[in-house]
Amino acid sequence: MKKILAICGIELSLIFKKRQNYLMMFAAPLLLTFVFGGMLGGNDGKLRLAVIDQDDTILSQHYIRQLKTHDDMYTFETMSESKASEKLKQKKIAGTIIIPRSFQAQLEKGKHPELVFRHGPDLSEAPMAKQYAESTLAKLNIQVAAAKTSAQAAGENWKAAYQTLFAKDPKDTAPAVKRKTFSDSEKNAGASDTASTAAGFSILFVMLTMMGAAGTILEARKNGVWPRLLTASVSRAEIGAGYVLSFFVIGWIQFGILLLATHWLFGINWGNPGAVIVLLSFFLLTVVGIGLVVAANVRTPEQQLAFGNLFVIATCMVSGMYWPIDIEPKFMQSIAEFLPQKWAMSGLTEIIANGAHITDILGICGILFAFAAITFAAGLKALRA
Repeated sequence: MKKILAICGIELSLIFKKRQNYLMMFAAPLLLTFVFGGMLGGNDGKLRLAVIDQDDTILSQHYIRQLKTHDDMYTFETMSESKASEKLKQKKIAGTIIIPRSFQAQLEKGKHPELVFRHGPDLSEAPMAKQYAESTLAKLNIQVAAAKTSAQAAGENWKAAYQTLFAKDPKDTAPAVKRKTFSDSEKNAGASDTASTAAGFSILFVMLTMMGAAGTILEARKNGVWPRLLTASVSRAEIGAGYVLSFFVIGWIQFGILLLATHWLFGINWGNPGAVIVLLSFFLLTVVGIGLVVAANVRTPEQQLAFGNLFVIATCMVSGMYWPIDIEPKFMQSIAEFLPQKWAMSGLTEIIANGAHITDILGICGILFAFAAITFAAGLKALRA
């Protein structure tokens, strides 16, 4: 064990002796998080949506009032279709909800009117907003049915019964919606733009660092370090373990400092510490394994760095590190399922946005462990060849 720790210590000292490594490991991800996180997170956090009421009836107006009940999450503005289309093009609103002309007539017949929801391709929260609009409509449909039943029993018009039962108190009838944010400024964990940017850039630069660090294996073999260690009664297994441990420690030092720095600088709460440690540990093992695979299939440290960086940047793009994965084509989303970055990002989102604990992310950890096992086995086999 002492020999393994000694090799690990030597590699750590070599990494941290180079000042340019500090720029890649810490300064670059923090700077990019500040720039892009600030650009994306400079609004009040609410989705601004336009409502186009083509029906203009009692039920359509009440539906709009119910939509506006939860103003902690959405901002709804009633406007004409032409004005809404113009604002959507200018990206002043995130989307539009069109209430069709037959809205009340369909509800009177017990049917479910079809809303038209339009939005830009980069709106990652579109499914959630659409679900909120549909759930509010479903509630309204139930209210109308209840009003008609009550009116039949009392022998009165259903509209009068509806006004008495529901129209005066929309706050008590609208479905509850809770907004979660990545920041913990109000003790709610969630996924803000700054936090998702921080997670993405942290994963990207940790992988880039690990690709460069794995190149030291090639350099050591090329310079005759391994043969000298073998003659000094150090086994090949101990040499390999020492290098792998050094890569793992380097990755955790970088991740740890980035997590603390983004918490202090940007107020990001990364969630349950135990879950974060377990998830990132499995992810780092996977990255080390990928580094070994690349190192085993190139001839020089320069090739290791070039191919490693190309692989990292390309796969991070596909995995949704730079933009919401929902906007990617279906075939790219399918490819992302086989990339560890996608699963690491999913795990972090679960921990930070939904307050997940270790038991909640065991499935994701199992997938990352499988990635690590496969890449380690392939890398070690190739290095022995």
